[in-house]
Formats: sequence, C-alpha cells, structure tokens
Amino acid sequence: MQIRIADEADLCEIQSLLRANNLPVEDVSSALIEGFLVAESASGSVIGIGGLEQLGSSVLLRSLAVAQEARGTGIARALVARLEDNARSCGRQDVWLLTTTAEQFFERAGYERVSREDVPGEVRLCRQFTALCPSTASCMLKRLRTASSAPIAERPVSN
Repeated sequence: MQIRIADEADLCEIQSLLRANNLPVEDVSSALIEGFLVAESASGSVIGIGGLEQLGSSVLLRSLAVAQEARGTGIARALVARLEDNARSCGRQDVWLLTTTAEQFFERAGYERVSREDVPGEVRLCRQFTALCPSTASCMLKRLRTASSAPIAERPVSN
C-alpha cells in the first residue's frame, strides 16, 4: 500500500468510495480534495481516502473511508496518522471531526467526544456541521502534541 496526495484525477474514485461508505459527497470537489490523501493498493487502485478541510485557524478531518475488501489492514490508521502530521505541519493543534459510525475507531486513535457547543464557530458553520452530517453525529476532537510538548521520554534525543 502507498499513501499519496490526492489530485484532480482521483476525484471520481474518491466520490465513489464515499458513496460506497454512505458518506456525503455533495461538497467533495477538485478544490476540496487538495487536503486529501489516497491509499493505493499494489495494483494502483484507490482503497482508502481521507482529508483535512482548513476552516480558518481550525481543521476538520473528514471523509475517511476504506474499501470493504481492504478493511482491517491498518489503512485507516495510517491515513489518520498522515493527516494528523499534515495538520501539525500547517501549525494546527486541534483536529475536529463528525462521525456516525466510527466513534470507537477514533477513540482508539486518541479523539474524545465533545459537545457541539465547544466547537469553534469557523468549524460549526461549515457544511459538514450545518447540512451534510446529521445532528446525531458524534463530534470529536484530538489535541495534537508537538515535539516540544511531548513527555521527555518521547522527545528525540540529540547528541
């Protein structure tokens, strides 16, 4: 498996995988997929996707999906880790998301359920919150740690 940055040529496959996973596709466009990653199988087919949507000073993790035949192989975990690295490299410390089916997966990845009232306005006003995801979706947050905020045992050692 290889993870790479999505490009416009991936748009149809991204939308198809989202539909297969009953996820919103209405706002998934060439402009939005600039923050997406795709996981490809050895044969080059798209088997996983996930994206970050920049919303002012915040970031929303969205559209995480893995093809049915590739589930349970660590693709989703690898995509989330890469997306979090991308968020860190953009200076973001908080990653928000909405989910109707993957709350336990995200809890294992360090996300915590939060009240929608605690979500910053720039995120709360995006289409995912206002129209595309149901009000019953779990709202979750992960505060990313930077290298300087990691416990001493986790900090890189320099000689």
